Amino acid sequence: MDTDAIAQLVSRFASPTGPGLAVGVYRGGVLVTQATAGLASVEFGVPIDERTRFDIASMSKQFAATAVLLLARDGLVSLDDDIRAHLPELRLEAPVTIAQCLQHTGGLREWLALAAIAGRSLTRITQDQTLEFVSGLSTLDFLPGTAFRYSNTGYVLAASLVHRVTGRTLGEFAAERIFRPLGMHRTLFREDSRAVLPEFAYGYESVDDRVLRADSEECAVGDGGLVTSLSELGAWFRFLRDGDILGEDIRDTLVDSTPVFPDGSIGPYAYGVYHADLGDERTIGHAGAVAGYRSHLSYLPDQDLGIVVLANHSAVPATVIANAVARLAAGVAEPAVPAPALDAGSARTAAGWWIMRGADESMRTEARLDGTLDLSGFQSGRFTLAEDGCWYGDDREEGLRLLINGDRLVLGVDMRPGRDLTFERCTGPDASATPPAGTYLSPELGTLAIIEPDGRFRLGLEIAGEIEPGPDHTFRIGPASVRRDGDDLLLGIFGADAVRFLRQPEGTTLVGVPRGLDTAS
Repeated sequence: MDTDAIAQLVSRFASPTGPGLAVGVYRGGVLVTQATAGLASVEFGVPIDERTRFDIASMSKQFAATAVLLLARDGLVSLDDDIRAHLPELRLEAPVTIAQCLQHTGGLREWLALAAIAGRSLTRITQDQTLEFVSGLSTLDFLPGTAFRYSNTGYVLAASLVHRVTGRTLGEFAAERIFRPLGMHRTLFREDSRAVLPEFAYGYESVDDRVLRADSEECAVGDGGLVTSLSELGAWFRFLRDGDILGEDIRDTLVDSTPVFPDGSIGPYAYGVYHADLGDERTIGHAGAVAGYRSHLSYLPDQDLGIVVLANHSAVPATVIANAVARLAAGVAEPAVPAPALDAGSARTAAGWWIMRGADESMRTEARLDGTLDLSGFQSGRFTLAEDGCWYGDDREEGLRLLINGDRLVLGVDMRPGRDLTFERCTGPDASATPPAGTYLSPELGTLAIIEPDGRFRLGLEIAGEIEPGPDHTFRIGPASVRRDGDDLLLGIFGADAVRFLRQPEGTTLVGVPRGLDTAS
């Protein structure tokens, strides 16, 4: 293993005076190589080391799923149970099983996207408050069990399930049943964002070349919220190898329970872990991203090799680094770059507007004279046609690719298996289109959307500005898109399709909002 190359790789992504990262390589569940760079606290100049604890964001999901599997083994729940049987306050329009919550196959709308629409602050939001918010949702994005769409909602419901069934929070249950048995005594679910945690890395982001604090302040967990360090995770890799301590049955269910869809295809996601390939090597693992933190865990079972990247800076590409370290540690060659097949005619044919139905996310492809494509909108970058018929992004680390076939465009991300997104060709924006002025209410969110006759738009407390025509007869404002549906509006945002807003009587206005919280005033 080229430890010097790993150290040089890590040093590229941090300065000695800024936030940074920790990278660990494990064999046989033992931390055999580590490389750290940067500071856990920029303010106090505290360096990152193998004991520095990070918020690992969605990398936490495998631990939350393990807690639910322990409940199933105890006979307290069945993975085939309708989640509503244990959380009867949920108003979901169709049964969603516990398994579907954990596999992202339940059609559950993304609660984080809906919280943004509703202006619901995540600062110190509790598990009970999150459940209350999610309990107002009834509409699903697709029939449960028929598709895969990543949604954090299933995992906050899993945390609430543990609490409802056991009377203990997920943090308390996991400490007793997972972390203490494994010897992970400094690993915990951060259920109080105010808690003082020794050796905890502050979170940061960069804005206009300035490094700013960007700590996650949620108190709801399950979809994220786990705090751990390189020094703690060896025991977890021993569990992923053979079920050490917690049981082979738990390990096998966690890792091997990938869903089978009605068309016979198999999904890439089991319970809190993705399945993917790195060259000829099988991998399982998960990434994490939240304000101020990035993470990635990979396990290569055929080599009993584990890789962890933990960072306290939002700009650190944890998955890119994890894959590069895994290649160095496992001796996996870099993937071959498909030969380019520049063709100005193909670029002109591929040019146009594209829309993702439901969420109404859109992109535009524009042909360049050199035969490449410029992509803008939902994703951006320059793409080159290859001999295999795919368009590949010039930024190879991003791993973006486009497959365009007539009026259909599939956007793929190499490092996020199973999350290819389909867009359809559509008409471009109509500059003469008039926004549907009026006041609209979402019954599920209890949130008003107001479109003024002059085009000013207000949505809850967070989204405000000038509404503009979008493609396919939509209108866009910030991260959201709206379209008319009779007298109503359908609002789309990535993670939540076609949220219905009902037209309200003339003169309806925001009420009960303290001065200064209405960002459009």
